[in-house]
Amino acid sequence: MSDRTDRTDRTDRTDGSGSTGRTVFTGVRVFDGTGRDPFPAEVLVEGERITAVASRIPAARRLGARVVDGGGGTLIPGLVDSHTHLGFGSTVEHSSRRRDEPEEEKALLVAHAGRVLLDQGFTSAYSGGNRLPRTETAARKAFAEGWMPGPRFKAASWEGTAGMVEPGVYDFPGIDGRASDPESVSRFVGEMADLGVDIVKLSLSGESAVVQGTSRIVQFTEDEVAAAAAVARERGVWLTAHAHAAESIKMAVRHGIRAVYHCTFADEEALDLLEAARDRLFVAPTPGIIYANLHEAGSEPEPGMEVEATQKAVREVVPELVRRGIRVVPGGDYGFAWNPVGRNARDLELFVDWFGFTPAEALRAATGHGGQVMGMGDELGLIREGFLADLVLVDGDPLDDIRILQDRDRLAAIMKNGSLHKAPA
Repeated sequence: MSDRTDRTDRTDRTDGSGSTGRTVFTGVRVFDGTGRDPFPAEVLVEGERITAVASRIPAARRLGARVVDGGGGTLIPGLVDSHTHLGFGSTVEHSSRRRDEPEEEKALLVAHAGRVLLDQGFTSAYSGGNRLPRTETAARKAFAEGWMPGPRFKAASWEGTAGMVEPGVYDFPGIDGRASDPESVSRFVGEMADLGVDIVKLSLSGESAVVQGTSRIVQFTEDEVAAAAAVARERGVWLTAHAHAAESIKMAVRHGIRAVYHCTFADEEALDLLEAARDRLFVAPTPGIIYANLHEAGSEPEPGMEVEATQKAVREVVPELVRRGIRVVPGGDYGFAWNPVGRNARDLELFVDWFGFTPAEALRAATGHGGQVMGMGDELGLIREGFLADLVLVDGDPLDDIRILQDRDRLAAIMKNGSLHKAPA
């Protein structure tokens, strides 16, 4: 038997602690991801699945299992970040303002960022784009196979921009003065699908924090977005829209785009369209990067960056989205030096402080709704029999103080796919 086969066989039979691939969490209060109040229970994991949630797991089923005593802590589903940039280059452990590293180094940074994200209790991530989509798909495979620590991952393309210029070039010229080019957009979506990504991202509006004064400027024509949607349906990939401008949001909804980032300057018509499509789409308003641009960028934002206007608008629009039943999910553009990967749970605090969520609602957005974002709502994001065992044991009660999720030391255990990434001391 080869070494590779032997290792695989051992992984199937045991979690490395001498148990038979079974774990019982006891002494915990369970927040199950639905938003209801936590309740005392024991949770049995067998293989990669949760097989029982009960007040007491029978002795026969506990036999030979590893027992994790939570000591009165809270067991929650693994967190999901819905706007992840593993390739931006900075984490809480490694900071860089460069974006010009060689491809080999960028690949290592993606792997590093994936491990840091998992260390923070984020067991799943929905990518917001990467200049190297092949690196995304390679990381997805490595994380799934388990030999590289990282979250369950949906890989994305680089961000398609007006005129479909090369990745990483953002001038956001708008659509005035150029001919509509659906053929180029169709080709881009097809090429990204050929690389095996799950998601193709289109920057339907500009971004004033990158190129001043462009957030309200639409970057794609109606025909171009229609062409992208047609190819995406044909090739079985999801579309994500970077969309600040009201018209870009409407365009995204009209053409069936699944995830809409920002939604900053939505007007009444855009809100009505989003509400009508609430059962098929998600909105990630990205408060993390707005907060960082305001307070942690190291310099005062220039007026043309519209940072204060963006904060004011998003704090008004998100509560209205929630009132209309639209699923709003966390994911704050983490990865910049002033907004590094590893601070991702700050979005949950901002959901509470800025948008009026209760801690339970914020946590539901990051768990139950997160499983739905991943396209796995029937098996991910809840603590329920038959669901995948992505679990985080928290020392304390995040419904009493959502900020404790930002303290890595308060995450006593982290399990992904039934395997303990972090075991309790």
